[in-house]
Amino acid sequence: MNISPLFLLPATLMATSVTPHWDPPMVILGKLAAIAALVALNAFFVACEFSVVKVRTTQLDALLEEGNLRARFVKHVRGHLDAYLSATQLGITLASLALGWIGEQSLVSILQPALAVVHIYSYAVATSIAIALAFAGITFLHIVFGELAPKYIAISNPLPVALRLMRLLGAFYVLFKPAIWLLNKSSNFLLHRVLRLQPIPASELAHSEEELRLILEQSEKSADVTPLGRELVFNVLDLRDRVVRDIMTPRGEIVYLDLEDDFDTNVKKAIESRHTRFPLCRENLDNTVGLIHIKELLPMMREPHPDLLKIKRDLIPVPEMMPLEKLLKLFLSKHAHLALVVDEFGGTVGMVTMENVLEELVGDIQDEFDFEKEEFRKINANEFSVDGSLGLYELNDLAKLDLESADVSTIGGYVTHLLGHLPKTGEQVNIDDYLVTVSQADMASVSPAVVRTSPRYFSYLSKPSPSSRCTMLVTLACEIFNAAAISTTRA
Repeated sequence: MNISPLFLLPATLMATSVTPHWDPPMVILGKLAAIAALVALNAFFVACEFSVVKVRTTQLDALLEEGNLRARFVKHVRGHLDAYLSATQLGITLASLALGWIGEQSLVSILQPALAVVHIYSYAVATSIAIALAFAGITFLHIVFGELAPKYIAISNPLPVALRLMRLLGAFYVLFKPAIWLLNKSSNFLLHRVLRLQPIPASELAHSEEELRLILEQSEKSADVTPLGRELVFNVLDLRDRVVRDIMTPRGEIVYLDLEDDFDTNVKKAIESRHTRFPLCRENLDNTVGLIHIKELLPMMREPHPDLLKIKRDLIPVPEMMPLEKLLKLFLSKHAHLALVVDEFGGTVGMVTMENVLEELVGDIQDEFDFEKEEFRKINANEFSVDGSLGLYELNDLAKLDLESADVSTIGGYVTHLLGHLPKTGEQVNIDDYLVTVSQADMASVSPAVVRTSPRYFSYLSKPSPSSRCTMLVTLACEIFNAAAISTTRA
């Protein structure tokens, strides 16, 4: 009976035996060295890729000031990131392909004789096991030592890694520049012409304001950034969201010198106010003619006929909706410390100083002559003392609230705006989940304070004064019975 050779092939393979034949030791060492070299080459390109992306330009600038030449080249690489990242990708691809091609065959040739030692003589079985073991071994070496380990090292120490490796990457880039250029052109053609994708502008690669805030919040556990430093940066970021109206001294509280008054009256007013700069007006603040400094005012007391117009300086007018960031730039460029705040009709609504802006950055600035009122004071866990002139954004920060209004900037104006008239004693208004109760109010202003309800209650006490400043006592009472009742009703 004739049997086809095709059916005999598997049996032939199974019957074929493996003769233990070891390569010379130097050959085996050479193969292992080739595998190690290819893994190291792959690790080199991976480390270059992650380190050059992770390293910060500010770190390089600091080294450049010291004359570090390596930092200069790393910054050059950062400036041509697309090209050098293409070089790292090309290097990783070539190293990986070579490792798979050479490494697997080398391990198979080493493992096959070893399997015969453990009495596996079938050629097919020995070859299959050797290929599987070689594939697993090469994959393990490639992932652990060629990818993960260099990536972690580069991310943890981007600057020293980049300084040590970028020169070698530069040499590889020069050697393979034609191939890298061709690959870049091909990918750009695919992205721009075929897929219609536009490149990302360099400006979009910078951190956004939200990202900076997240970075600062995450740095809270780090000793590199102090709480004061973190708070200062947060205040700087908040500066662009606030306008002059939020921090200005209202018109009714401005101390000004009047040309219609005699000189002695103006001097007395200036001394009693303890201020150093005063608007100079004619009858009222809508007719402001300049600025007077106390250092130039007092020496005029020796003159027989003092004239305030001789020592007046220019007074800058600014709109009430000007961002504080622009106001600060204006003060610095004009070498000014005080500006008059005007509304859309040109009328004077307030005054703002350089100190007002700086206090938004560093907090209240007081000297031994300042007797500023306390705008917010926490009496206990459920009780606050709040001044009606306190800004909404300040109250939000202090009491952890979320009150917003495009029409008013203070808490006193906020409640008045909601009611539509000046509140009366005992009057209440609901603000979302808040209940505001006005305990006292005068005919000129009201100073409410808002604290979270549900099921909390708030009472506001306004004390009228000649300067129309009102202080409110906010009482928060938390009742368990009402809380349970509200919870039951909602359920």
